[in-house]
Amino acid sequence: MAVIRLVVMGAGGHAREVLDVLESLPEGPARERTKVFAEPGSTAEAAAALVRERGYGLVDALPEDASHYLPAVGDPALRRRFVTLAEGRGLEPVQAVSPLSTVPEAVREVPGLVVLPRSHISTAVALGRHCHLNTGCSLSHDGRLGDRVTLGPGVLLAGGVVVEDDAVLGVGAIVLPGRRIGRGAVVGGGAVVVHDVAPGTTVAGNPARPLGPG
Repeated sequence: MAVIRLVVMGAGGHAREVLDVLESLPEGPARERTKVFAEPGSTAEAAAALVRERGYGLVDALPEDASHYLPAVGDPALRRRFVTLAEGRGLEPVQAVSPLSTVPEAVREVPGLVVLPRSHISTAVALGRHCHLNTGCSLSHDGRLGDRVTLGPGVLLAGGVVVEDDAVLGVGAIVLPGRRIGRGAVVGGGAVVVHDVAPGTTVAGNPARPLGPG
């Protein structure tokens, strides 16, 4: 069997949470020479030190012997850049799905999927590439997430919700049935979305409304 040499891309708090998930898996590529890529100039030394303390090799360039990768950053734009960098080197994506979450087999192998503990994905939900679901998220039936969607801790999506590429939903956001969150939109923490959110819009509050200038 070929050895999988994984590089986790990111060294901040979210990356350490992803490493927790990888370490919790009973077996698989996470245990095969995992290294952590810390982008030069963008990783705080304190965060890097915490990664080193856990025994991971910290590198500032993608290792020549890497075969697989997993972006571990919350920002969709940075995640997209990491994907482009890794795939330009011919690396293959892996997943980090916590065994303490409920994830249907139909979506478990989506490239780059990250699911932290105590999240639940219901029936007939479709996920795009490199989605990140933080702790305690709930996705109800017939929903769809685009590529690189980020759900903060405790996000609740009711049935039939569509979240387009690169959208970010903050801690505890709630989206009511059948709503659509546009590409690149941001939903603030604790917001309750009762209407569709236009692409590129930032909304907050209950009910959620677009934030004006200033």
